[in-house]
Amino acid sequence: MCLRTVRYAVAASSAALIITSCSAGQDTSPHSDTPSSPAAAAPAPKPLNEEQLTALALTPQDLPGHKVEEAFQGPVISTDRPECRDLATALLGGAMTGTGGQVHTQASKGTTTTKVSMHSWYGTKAATLLADIKDAGRTCTGAINVVNGAEKVTLTSIVPGAALAAGDESASFSAEQDLSGTKTPIEVALVRKGTTLVTFTARSTSGTAEKPAEVVAAQLKKLN
Repeated sequence: MCLRTVRYAVAASSAALIITSCSAGQDTSPHSDTPSSPAAAAPAPKPLNEEQLTALALTPQDLPGHKVEEAFQGPVISTDRPECRDLATALLGGAMTGTGGQVHTQASKGTTTTKVSMHSWYGTKAATLLADIKDAGRTCTGAINVVNGAEKVTLTSIVPGAALAAGDESASFSAEQDLSGTKTPIEVALVRKGTTLVTFTARSTSGTAEKPAEVVAAQLKKLN
């Protein structure tokens, strides 16, 4: 049925008759020809800030038998091979740039001290950085000369190791550092959990550094 709707609109002193009509078979149900807009893109994952990372850092209660304390963050290092700088930073447990937060602690047992450095970034930076470090571990053969504040360190004998069954992804390396003629072997593990990358750098005064498996397990238990 065709319906007529009559409306009166009054403006000032004049009146206008407005007549609307419908055509036969016209669909009068409400609808829109505009396609629905695509879902908004998911926001980039947020990093943990320094306060949040501090709450997750190791304490003496987490590692009985270890001496656990805050570690010196250190300066951002430089190298004679820029493509190897992120790898060198990870091997030495150094400070990283552009983070939403970072916290450094260390755990000592016997002659081995393990520095634990937690860094967190916006978005996928942690995953990208770990991938770059893995690539550098395969290509940065030979010596890397590092300026670490007032110290000059040479990293040699860098050998990629097996990934750990931990976090979202991981990597490990063995290397040797030469500081003023004193050569020290180091064992390094890197574990990414979400937006956070944790580096574990183990050194020993006895000449043989143990892999930091116990420290890794304790830290990841808190990070999970």
